[in-house]
Amino acid sequence: MAKLYFSVDSAVLTELGERLVESVHVALLELVKNSYDADASKVTVSVVPVNGEREYEICVFDNGVGMTFEQVKKFWMRIATTNKVSDSVSDIYGRRKSGSKGIGRFSCRRLGNHLELTTTAKLSDGRFETTEMLVNWDDYVAGEDVTKISCEGTTTYGKANCSGTSLVIRGGSSDEWSKRGWGVLKRRLMLLVSNRGGQVAGKEEDPGFDVSLTAPDFEESSVVNPREQLMDAGWARCQLIIDDEGKAKWNMAAKRIGNKQITMPERYPELAGTSADFAVLPDEKIYFRTPTAIVLKGLQNSLNNWGGIYVRMDGVRVPPYGEGKNDWLEIDRDRGLRRSRTQFSPVKQLADKLDGVDSQRALLSLLSAKSYVGEVNAVSPMGLLQMKASREGFVGEQAVAKLREVVRFGVDWATIYKDYFLRLTQKDAAEKSLADFSKTTGLKPSSSSETIKSAVSYVRKEVEHIASTLPAPQRREVVANIAKATDVLVESGNLQQTELHHLRLIASTSSLLLVFQHEVRFLLSNLGRFELRLNNLHPHLNAEGIKEAQEISSEIRDSKEGFDDLLKMTSLLSIDQKDASKTRLALASKVAKTKKCFRLIRDNYDIKIDLAGIPRSLKVGPILEAELFSVFLNVLSNSIKSVIANGGDKKIAVKASVKGKKAVINILDTGLGISADSNDVFTAFVADPEGELYHNLKKRLNHEDKYIVGTGTGLGLSIVKEIVTAHGGTVGFVKPEAPWTANLEIVIP
Repeated sequence: MAKLYFSVDSAVLTELGERLVESVHVALLELVKNSYDADASKVTVSVVPVNGEREYEICVFDNGVGMTFEQVKKFWMRIATTNKVSDSVSDIYGRRKSGSKGIGRFSCRRLGNHLELTTTAKLSDGRFETTEMLVNWDDYVAGEDVTKISCEGTTTYGKANCSGTSLVIRGGSSDEWSKRGWGVLKRRLMLLVSNRGGQVAGKEEDPGFDVSLTAPDFEESSVVNPREQLMDAGWARCQLIIDDEGKAKWNMAAKRIGNKQITMPERYPELAGTSADFAVLPDEKIYFRTPTAIVLKGLQNSLNNWGGIYVRMDGVRVPPYGEGKNDWLEIDRDRGLRRSRTQFSPVKQLADKLDGVDSQRALLSLLSAKSYVGEVNAVSPMGLLQMKASREGFVGEQAVAKLREVVRFGVDWATIYKDYFLRLTQKDAAEKSLADFSKTTGLKPSSSSETIKSAVSYVRKEVEHIASTLPAPQRREVVANIAKATDVLVESGNLQQTELHHLRLIASTSSLLLVFQHEVRFLLSNLGRFELRLNNLHPHLNAEGIKEAQEISSEIRDSKEGFDDLLKMTSLLSIDQKDASKTRLALASKVAKTKKCFRLIRDNYDIKIDLAGIPRSLKVGPILEAELFSVFLNVLSNSIKSVIANGGDKKIAVKASVKGKKAVINILDTGLGISADSNDVFTAFVADPEGELYHNLKKRLNHEDKYIVGTGTGLGLSIVKEIVTAHGGTVGFVKPEAPWTANLEIVIP
């Protein structure tokens, strides 16, 4: 009986190349995966246009183990080899190999017609063997037996001093390449570059995997590091520097929060020179600064394998910190124990100032330890950190405790801001739902309560329509409208809960109560002193004594008058005012009353407040008297702080005019000034966003006057904005004219 053998037509290479490798971007990814499987720590990839940009030259260089001539012949040149199935982990680092179908050469075929393969492997005798091969895929024409076509190749020894593989591919069309496909490639590469090292039992320590990309047609810059893009794509990136004096300074760039800085109160000279860099990577799209840069499912797998904050010292990895289940920062421990409060006072104080964040429960939103991805580069100039002889861990808990304290501060700080981000996101969602609702229905509710009423009313009307007979298209439209209205109800309800919390905080720290507290203390102090003087003078009264007693009585009457004025003003907030009605109010007289509240601070610091620019006939409103006083107490208080902090000539002026049916009120001062486009000052609990006011105020303010100016909660201008906008007005900073440095403009009916 004759024996028959299968033969393989060369057309199979093209057929398999098209079917197994769906695009050029996937083909390039397969080649990088091969480098990963070859225990490379670095791969350089370039996609550069040639021949008038009609085609691309693709180069892939790695420093992996390379291949010997026999391996090229046995594995690379064999179609659909199964060597990665039988040998599923890499030889040196024990990496789990990503490929299994043996389609690497088809990826090369997919990318171009001509391939230059150069691969160098270290032999058992210490020599290096380099194999060079040229492949012209055009030689593999349909109708020819693939096993009968040869490739040119050479083998040399000893020329190289390191292993690795180089692939240069030419002759591919540029038509398939696209920015979108390039973006997909980068997202998938991020899963590989997330590997920042580690050690598998019985294998060498893995140094990690880095990829450098160059593609002038698809990137703004010439070189791209996918790991850097992964770090920047998450919700936040936090970086630490401990300077030579031991000051630990944290910087954070976070979605919706922007750039923030904080300096730890304690110094760490024993860690001077230490730095840290980690990303916060929650596994939800809502958090991503660059949503298109991360594949969510891939991120979850990546974090599970390589997440955590690792430690290096003098450039050397210090296991097991950050690896596997090692919880050296005690993040997972605190999550398991449901620890809700941070141990760091500055972080707690920050939480107390951020609207919607509960400092008593903020740490309940800690992510798992693997969701914080990065490294600490430890430096120990005083020898506190000493690696164990085994090079696994440090000697003694004291060293680790200091390092843990510094890094954990950054984690807690970021967690507080992540909670604040959720509050802002919730507010944005509510505003968007309201805008969609208004656009759909034509209704424009003026308050949260009106929003709910309008939404409920609309839902009822829509339900009535649904109950009637409607054609299918209209019925679907009605259902969609009901969904929008329901969203408004849900989001507005959530927002109202936070607003109630906000109002409770406002009530507990009202500027009126701060002023009243200070004036009462001042008055009581004066009365006690005056009474003592009168008692001492009583047995010795004569004409001169009577005169002095009369002067003292006059001072008492003045103080009592001030006390009565304050009682009248603070009574506006009492329970008796719950039925108070809005009315039109004379602006000049109300601002003058507010000015009197700051009499002591004006006299002590020689502050001039000019109200001559307010027409006596000008009225505003209808508005509650308490609301108008609250507006001017806050804005004048801010101006007073600013002029004291700036020093020099301390002047404040309030001017007003009528424009149409609204009053335009300008509060001007010669203080520190603020940029006209600054919006942070109107955000609740954002005090001194430019970081200058309280620093300078502390240097120039008398200790006893801290009550009159408050402690900077950041509520003042937030209250002003809420009151003004509720009455259909606007408030903001405009460009001042000399000699003024700040001009707050309020436009109100």
